[in-house]
Amino acid sequence: MTIGFCAFLLNGLLIFRGGRSRLFRQFPLLYSYIVYSFCVVLGLYLLYWLDRPMYPSAYWVCYLVGILVEFTVLVEISDQIFRLFPALRALGRALTIVISVGLGLIYVLPTILSPVRKSVTLLDFTLRASVTKTVILIVLFCVARHYDSHLGRNVGGLMLGFSVYVAINIAIMASAEFFGSAVYAHTLWVMEPLATALCVSVWIISLWNVSPLPVMGTVSTAAGSDSESVALELVRFNSELSKILNK
Repeated sequence: MTIGFCAFLLNGLLIFRGGRSRLFRQFPLLYSYIVYSFCVVLGLYLLYWLDRPMYPSAYWVCYLVGILVEFTVLVEISDQIFRLFPALRALGRALTIVISVGLGLIYVLPTILSPVRKSVTLLDFTLRASVTKTVILIVLFCVARHYDSHLGRNVGGLMLGFSVYVAINIAIMASAEFFGSAVYAHTLWVMEPLATALCVSVWIISLWNVSPLPVMGTVSTAAGSDSESVALELVRFNSELSKILNK
């Protein structure tokens, strides 16, 4: 409860700073997720004190919904990687959503339909959802490296914080599956709010101030001919894709 409350306060600080620095406009999906998480946790705390018997059911419903809502962070990262190219940004968003839904149907959904104990199903569902997010993060990172996309402090910190959160979740759920759910019930569950607190801490540091977005021409000049050819390739691809989308 204490660690979770610290994460809750950090979320509130991030929302306050985002409003002051106008990062809401630059990262709309991210801050929608942060505001949603803040409101859910606030509602759960109120429910815990006002109607404690209802708290467990409400907590697990919000927990499962939250796992799915976290995919919006991945869509935000995809948008930011191609922020200079509207057509590519739309394509990247579509691909991120398609990969998320595809892996969800093939890899994650079978855990819900599995006729095993609810505790095992929940752990397996969380583990597979985290692995799915990791796969998408790796794909987005590889795309950014391939096109030499300069993420900047804000986007880089966004990816780093979410990567830390997902990695800790995978370690927690994998350990629970290997050593048994009883280990999770007694020890590992403490690590989950800690993972959230670490993630939000990284986001606060990286999003405290708005970092200037790199201009493609400046990036190309500074990085040399290879980066310039990649930039020209991106511009041509974006132009052709825009024509296709307009048709």
